[in-house]
Amino acid sequence: MKILIVDDEKLIVDDLTRDLKELYPDAVIAGKISAAEALAEAESTAFDVALLDIAMPDMDGLTLARKLIASSPEINIIFGTGHSDFALEAHELYCSAFLVKPVGTRKLQKAFMNLRKPFIDLPPDFSMSYYSGNAVIGKRLELYREQRGLSRQKIADLMNVSRQTVYRWEHGERVPELLTLIKLARILGVRVEDLIERL
Repeated sequence: MKILIVDDEKLIVDDLTRDLKELYPDAVIAGKISAAEALAEAESTAFDVALLDIAMPDMDGLTLARKLIASSPEINIIFGTGHSDFALEAHELYCSAFLVKPVGTRKLQKAFMNLRKPFIDLPPDFSMSYYSGNAVIGKRLELYREQRGLSRQKIADLMNVSRQTVYRWEHGERVPELLTLIKLARILGVRVEDLIERL
């Protein structure tokens, strides 16, 4: 996952970077304090998500979002701002989330779990691995869940499923659907391919 953070206050950029690194340790994060720097970075990097302030001196976040979408239509835009009066205009851009500052870890995680444009980077042997859930997905899911200190019940609550469903995923009795797999990967802070590659 590649994330762009843009806010004219460096402390906010640093805080958001720290919070997102805790949620998604494997994410590549670029923090910028101006729209010009962000656009320059976006020329060479295909970002999956852009987390933007709105009130910035050189270019407002709404204008920046339009420019980012024009060059990369699949990018997810999340606004984080202290100005709630921009909400309607932000949603007209079909942003994934509009977060009113202060933006904490819980708000960030919820926004990332509900992106409008899910992104995936699947390996060539995805189909074979995906359908061999007992040998691959279940073991990986259990491994990453335990590494992060999450119980089956906690995963069930975050996924809005029963604990029994999580048990069945981990024991190969059921294989999560693709969109469910993407959501699981986000919760665990890993890539989809991390869940399907063989141990």
